[in-house]
Amino acid sequence: MSPVVTAPENQNLIRIYSVTNDKYPMNQTHQENTKKTEKQFVDILHESLVNHKIITNPRVIQCGTYYSKEGGYFRYRIKCGNIKECPRCRDRTLDFKRHQMLKTQEECLSNGGSLFLITGTMKHKKTDSLRYLQNKLRTAVSKLKNQKGWRKFQKQTSHPTRTVYETTYSEENGYHPHVHMMFHADNQIIKKTQIRESLLPYWRNYTGGNLDVIKLDTPNTYVGGKSYYPESLDDLFKQQKDVMKKNFAKEELEIELVKTDSDPHYEPPLSVESILTAVRDMNQNQSYYKER
Repeated sequence: MSPVVTAPENQNLIRIYSVTNDKYPMNQTHQENTKKTEKQFVDILHESLVNHKIITNPRVIQCGTYYSKEGGYFRYRIKCGNIKECPRCRDRTLDFKRHQMLKTQEECLSNGGSLFLITGTMKHKKTDSLRYLQNKLRTAVSKLKNQKGWRKFQKQTSHPTRTVYETTYSEENGYHPHVHMMFHADNQIIKKTQIRESLLPYWRNYTGGNLDVIKLDTPNTYVGGKSYYPESLDDLFKQQKDVMKKNFAKEELEIELVKTDSDPHYEPPLSVESILTAVRDMNQNQSYYKER
């Protein structure tokens, strides 16, 4: 359902919707109707994850199938709601989450506030397991948010901090977990140098890594609102670029998995064994966003 907005807000929200809905231009109705008949990428991905036994939860396996009804016609798709494991539910809820995120950021800026993107990294070795690194990262974030400097900044905001845990993987360096935190200040008094100087000593003590702070002048979907998946398999191969990546997010690894399953001649930039191992580890151990 579209939000009710006042006239002064129209221009800002029009700009937001132009960012979030640019995949669905109004003048391409015929093209959209044609795409509805194609198999969606997330459905193909779901099948791949089930076939490779990465998805093993019975409820998630059934997601997208129809309920049956004895003696009657009943068409209703099962929605497991497990956004951590299920690409269908993750993709289904992304637009709503993105809109809510952008709306909160727009309100903050419109009311004279400030937006800061805080990114924390940590030292790691190639041999470190993702479970170990994720536990260490979550503990570090919890400790950071309990120290005096963080609590002082929280007194100057009326919005919860959006916290997103992400992980990239490379065959050369292993897992690289990191955290993004979107801080909404209610004023223009706080400076990014204040935030960094106050929090960095604690973060380095907890993780041995770095803490970067960027001030944002416009709403941003980076923290929990990024979209990786194409609409269909055809779109996937049309968008394919001859760029050799070394570090892959979970969604990028899943795309590589679908490519290898769909095209026997496709040569992925890392081994299929590495892709399967990394996706399985991320599915089991990677944390997702929180608002606190």
